[in-house]
Amino acid sequence: MTLLDVGGLTVTGRHLIVDGVDLSVSRGETVGLVGESGSGKSLTARAVAGLLPKGLTATGSVTLSGRELLGARERLLRSVRGSQVTLLMQDPFAMLNPLHTAGAHVAESLPRLPRTARRAEVLRRLAEVGIADPSVAGRYPFQLSGGMRQRVALAAALARDPELLIADEPTTALDATTQHEILMLLRGVQRARGMGVLLITHDLRVAFELCDRVSVMYAGRIVESGPGSGVAGAPAHPYTSGLLAALPSVTATLPRLEAVPGSVPHAEDVTGVCAFAARCGQAEPECGQARPPLRELSPGRRTACLYEVRPRLRTAPPALAPDAAPAGGTLLRVEELRKEYGGHVALGGVSLDVGAGESVGVVGESGSGKTTLARCVLGLATPDGGRIELAGLDVTPGARAARREGAHRLVQCVFQDPSTSLNPALTVGATLAEAAAQGRAEGPSVTELLDLVGLPAAYASRRPRALSGGERQRIAIARALAVQPALLICDEPTASLDVSVQAHVLELLRTIRRELGTALLFITHDLAVVRQIADRTVVLFRGEVVESGETAQVLDAPAHDYTRRLLASVPPTP
Repeated sequence: MTLLDVGGLTVTGRHLIVDGVDLSVSRGETVGLVGESGSGKSLTARAVAGLLPKGLTATGSVTLSGRELLGARERLLRSVRGSQVTLLMQDPFAMLNPLHTAGAHVAESLPRLPRTARRAEVLRRLAEVGIADPSVAGRYPFQLSGGMRQRVALAAALARDPELLIADEPTTALDATTQHEILMLLRGVQRARGMGVLLITHDLRVAFELCDRVSVMYAGRIVESGPGSGVAGAPAHPYTSGLLAALPSVTATLPRLEAVPGSVPHAEDVTGVCAFAARCGQAEPECGQARPPLRELSPGRRTACLYEVRPRLRTAPPALAPDAAPAGGTLLRVEELRKEYGGHVALGGVSLDVGAGESVGVVGESGSGKTTLARCVLGLATPDGGRIELAGLDVTPGARAARREGAHRLVQCVFQDPSTSLNPALTVGATLAEAAAQGRAEGPSVTELLDLVGLPAAYASRRPRALSGGERQRIAIARALAVQPALLICDEPTASLDVSVQAHVLELLRTIRRELGTALLFITHDLAVVRQIADRTVVLFRGEVVESGETAQVLDAPAHDYTRRLLASVPPTP
């Protein structure tokens, strides 16, 4: 039985954003909505929930259990939200008040109950999402891990027993094992309740593992839809095929990471043509002359492509042997590094090394010590013990400042969020020129830095807000390279990127390493990513190294139970 029926949904503001979307969700069914950033996925979800930002207007039809929601009075929408439809967002901090405890968040959505009964119901709701420890109810969001915060947000979202849950990128920022736990939790709760789920995600592995049906969105419209297994196994639209081809493999190092060229256009710029034509390698003249309809290929399978898509090769690509690190000795040496925060052991005697021109991956769950390790190497945190050497110099925070001053140009960092290293008030050119001035006397020019990261010289006049997420990350990489460092520390640089943009950035880092000889210390929770970028891999668990070795050996024949658990949590590649 159809629970949600969306017909001809259009969202406009200053320009067209969502252009005639049709989709449905049945009771007990999970439907995935996938696509790159800028495709209109999140605004589609917000339009369904009646939560569009000010200045945006939705037209078309959105019916939930036969009741029309578009154009309904706010009083009706308020009665529907929570009790019939609820929204679970990517960042639980956006849903959780930092001044309220976990239990208070759940309690405020419950019907009025006596105090004792309310306390028992809060604990029951937390237990439903896998939180068995009653003390968690009294903790504040900042006292919880990312996975625990997401569980609390889910418990609060489900407290009024909605018929439909809209989950907008609920696992994007989580490590593999926590992501797997949250996804399995969602699946279990849905089945137990017979609830419908609309899952918004750019993670194709997640979509195809969890969803009964998948709709692929591009430039504000649906370009393909069908059963998850059918779409993954035989994509009928070139865009879907391109996204699948861009997925990194956890079982083989690919000779080249294939990304979809270009970027998603504005919906209003492609209203009368195939929206994907400008990026499509199979485009014909007719594609730029009229908008292709979403036609039915077979029962339940639809595509907005005029032509039959050339099939993807399903055979495994040949494994690529990692590049041999240039001879030159050890560039970074970390010995018995220790760090505690308020009695919590973040690093319990970690040792590793990175050779000149080598790429070393560091993997583990959130809280394993990966970022603390990076902060200590960068001098942003002072270890409680141990030693850090860079190019033979002791750069352990606390060592003589003169030594660190000469070494700081040898190492730079690329963070997960490029906004942390880009001044929004400065143009790209000013940012890069400022960074280059801190380096050697004859450093690269702004134009050379932009060319290095594959961007045209015209980007020098733009500001960060005018760039896409992938372009901002490229600028952040260019800024880090401006001082010509010997070592680049990459702390989850692709964690929040679409699969195609991720492929662009990873291929860029591989090229930089190959052409400049820059060594990489690559921190990630994504094992498929580390397979593509690292010669050697170090596995951290609760602040300790539990396994290390050649990347292929660690991932193909893991020796530690924890490494095997990480691998088991990775959704299969479609």
